[in-house]
Amino acid sequence: MTRPNYIFGVAPKMGSVLSIGSFDGLHLGHQSILNQVISLSDRLKLPSIVASFDPHPREVLSQDYPHLLSPGSEKTALLESFSIDAFGLIPFTKMMSFVEPEEFVEHVLVKHMLTKAVVVGYDHRFGRNRRGDFDMLCRLGKQFDFEVHECEAVSDADLPISSSRIRTLLQQGTVDEAAHQLGRRYSIGGEIIRGAGRGRTLGVPTANLIPDHERKLVPLSGVYAVKVDVPHLKGRFDGMMNIGTRPTFDGKSGIHLEVHLFDFDDDLYDRELRVEFHERVRDEQRFSFKEALIAQLKLDSERCRRSLSGIS
Repeated sequence: MTRPNYIFGVAPKMGSVLSIGSFDGLHLGHQSILNQVISLSDRLKLPSIVASFDPHPREVLSQDYPHLLSPGSEKTALLESFSIDAFGLIPFTKMMSFVEPEEFVEHVLVKHMLTKAVVVGYDHRFGRNRRGDFDMLCRLGKQFDFEVHECEAVSDADLPISSSRIRTLLQQGTVDEAAHQLGRRYSIGGEIIRGAGRGRTLGVPTANLIPDHERKLVPLSGVYAVKVDVPHLKGRFDGMMNIGTRPTFDGKSGIHLEVHLFDFDDDLYDRELRVEFHERVRDEQRFSFKEALIAQLKLDSERCRRSLSGIS
């Protein structure tokens, strides 16, 4: 078998404290791992390194792969807020899934990363058939002289916080519970494109957002109270977003993300925005008359303003 290319732009010279995983969402459980990596890095006086896989392993190995909480570029940006010395992406391929865990440890952790300590989550598995686990790492750690540390689960409502659990919450529209487990509000960034302009005729001009990654998870259809970051204006605005098929109009052209910024009058076409979800205020619904839709949008606006009042 041809060896995979493990080189991913990070090669310490003195040794390292390392954690490897998918880290999708960088939720509170992941943050516990990062904090332990940083603590060990300080104690051992070695650089801290986090390595992740891109694409997500399930995207390569299964037809039932998940939409992502934080695709590669977003994950990189999130990690910049932590005091991690280096972050690398390991290109995940089908060939890599056949690598035995012992080989992965020897060639990646030991020979390439010069690992002196590795931190893993409570349910970490790696290597062919997910055969590698904490006990195996401990045995290999004794063989190759590196420490192994396992983080306990971080729980919410007596259940471990996980990326799959947060995905489920978002797919149910429960963005407040998802935020509690993420440690921050869930958000989607992307580019604004020109739409049909119907919102302006309703007195609620909207910007049509195209997520910056096709695998980014979009919450359940409905109307949401949102905060909107507008980088080119260095501003942050209250607003509301509709996610859905626009059933009052055509209802046949797929899922659309339309955001309205309160008290805002500027051109956003071809600009980048980031929308942060605070509350789902209602389901998407079809209106028989334009006037009924306008009346409902006014009620939505009032509720969203109340929801966001006092939130910076």
